[in-house]
Amino acid sequence: MASAAYGEIDALRVIYGLKRIYRHNSVGDRKESTAEHTFSSLVLADFLLDRYDFKVDKERVFELVLYHDLVEVHADDTPLRPGVDRSGKGERENAAFKRLLTELPSRLAVRYNDLYIEFESQKTREARLARAVEQLDAEIHELDYKRDWKGWTEGFLRENKEKCFRGFPELREIFEEHVRYIRENGYFDVK
Repeated sequence: MASAAYGEIDALRVIYGLKRIYRHNSVGDRKESTAEHTFSSLVLADFLLDRYDFKVDKERVFELVLYHDLVEVHADDTPLRPGVDRSGKGERENAAFKRLLTELPSRLAVRYNDLYIEFESQKTREARLARAVEQLDAEIHELDYKRDWKGWTEGFLRENKEKCFRGFPELREIFEEHVRYIRENGYFDVK
């Protein structure tokens, strides 16, 4: 007979599904998994939180970054790309969130519930920083894959990402440096 702890650990396998969800972003000759995005976002958050005093609860930022894309296990990734229809994204993710609450071990489900609501509402400084970090991560990652910028314009990038850096001048400066690099190196001109 399996122990209660084993049953809870077995229930975590749903989270491992993030390894099978592929984003539009390239990694060599394949696509990046959501798990890889989560990992690099955590590393970026750790770096930035060590470098700047954002006056936030660091552990909470780490938790928000760690769990923010968990809904993709059931909702899949909806990429931010020119020409991609993102309608229904919120509904799909909300349904996936509710499903996950029934699949996760109970104590983790309670914590995940709080984290998901906090991240989605963007009412706390920690949630806004977590979103800024995960948006910056995708931008940094794609600097190695110029072909993935096909169809992007500076206007589209600014319209969809610039708002994430409000309240964080240090990140806004990094964003502006990346935009300048992207413009000067022809990323917006990829055909």
